[in-house]
Amino acid sequence: MIAVEDVTYTYPGAGSAALDGVSATIAPGTWTVIVGPNGSGKSTLARLLNGLLAPSAGRVTVDDMDTADEARAWDVRSRVGLVLQNPDNQIVGTVVEEDVAFGPENLGVPRDELRRRVDEALAAVRLTGLERREPHLLSEGQKQRLAIAGALAMRPAYLVLDEPTAMLDAEGRSDVLGVLRELQAAGTAIIHITHDLSEALYAQRVIALKHGAVAYDGPASALLADDALMASLGLEVPPLARLVSALRGAGLDVGDARTAEDVVEALWPS
Repeated sequence: MIAVEDVTYTYPGAGSAALDGVSATIAPGTWTVIVGPNGSGKSTLARLLNGLLAPSAGRVTVDDMDTADEARAWDVRSRVGLVLQNPDNQIVGTVVEEDVAFGPENLGVPRDELRRRVDEALAAVRLTGLERREPHLLSEGQKQRLAIAGALAMRPAYLVLDEPTAMLDAEGRSDVLGVLRELQAAGTAIIHITHDLSEALYAQRVIALKHGAVAYDGPASALLADDALMASLGLEVPPLARLVSALRGAGLDVGDARTAEDVVEALWPS
């Protein structure tokens, strides 16, 4: 479990805290979406979860390891993978397989195990066959999946993604979200930071930040129903959620539809 306990973080020289008294727990195997307006502290929280930042006050623990304990830094980052918005900032290898191998190789993982981890990570993000491809020749969606593979090769229990679909077209976005669904189904906890509330429909839980504090923590459905809070957070009800609501209002049973494909299957079962 990741536990965030009354955490405050202030950047050096800043006049106010980026996060102020934030508390939350994230259980293994769950999918949590974090939303909020620009400057609300989402990216700061992502880096605190991974131990890249240490709290100014309060405490973050990952499976009982304090992220501020420098002696446990590699252990924490092995448990909590971090994928940034721009994959080019994370890609370090000259070919795909070298990039995926970089993290575990630096941990001293034996060669046979390293090969197994690289192959499994590439298969998980559907990049098998591109092992010798130069990263700059990949599409943006493939680059983002490569960044996810690099994190997966560390065998994390938790995967934190900071706006992973923001730079992608519809096809790339669909690919990345599909990979995340498969990873979560296989037991990896997903902590997904996004500006797009339609992506919250995949999650069991949404945490909304505002001015560095938690403004909401609960299911997406209750947040979507709170017009005042949605407006204060600068969020819009996604088209799919409006469609599902309209279909239910018309007396149609669409179940717990989270994607357009779910709606089609509910209305016209195969």
